[in-house]
Amino acid sequence: MRFRFLTVCVVALCFLFSALGFSAVGGAQEGKGLDALFTQLQKTQDPRRALLIQQEIWRLWMYSNEEDLNILMRQGADALSERDFELAMESFDAFVQLAPTRAEGWNKRATVYFMMGDFKRSIEDVKHTLALEPRHFGALSGLGLIYEAIGDMASALRAFRAALAVNPHLSDIKEKVRWIARDIEDSKI
Repeated sequence: MRFRFLTVCVVALCFLFSALGFSAVGGAQEGKGLDALFTQLQKTQDPRRALLIQQEIWRLWMYSNEEDLNILMRQGADALSERDFELAMESFDAFVQLAPTRAEGWNKRATVYFMMGDFKRSIEDVKHTLALEPRHFGALSGLGLIYEAIGDMASALRAFRAALAVNPHLSDIKEKVRWIARDIEDSKI
């Protein structure tokens, strides 16, 4: 209940700031910083270094210079981890409304839809995520999981391979690609 009250307060403050001429919407992703990190991620052979780079990319995706957006992101992420899908959806809906150019709000809402079994809406939000940040290896991996869940293994394989093209250090996804590719080849025999 306290979180819902907080969400309403944050949204109200954001609308108030907008009315007063302040921007309550997060800007585009941290382009130059992300560009350098993605270059490093492609070049490194050190798994520990790759993990640190991935963590920094996620930090840039998840956090904003605007505390109201950070509150919504934390609240939604906490609710999602507690499987409180209603509160998670409220938080990420508000985030997407306030910051439609920030890919991670769309990605997190896609995750909620996925966990609720609404694969159609999850795919729609993943597409928004990828339109804003085509290198979003989390969204690409998630898209693969969605396709895998609905039994479209060829599409799952394409999505997983796209995730690996961006981030070759996703060991779980590498394993999925091996299994799915083998299963697809076996089914052709």
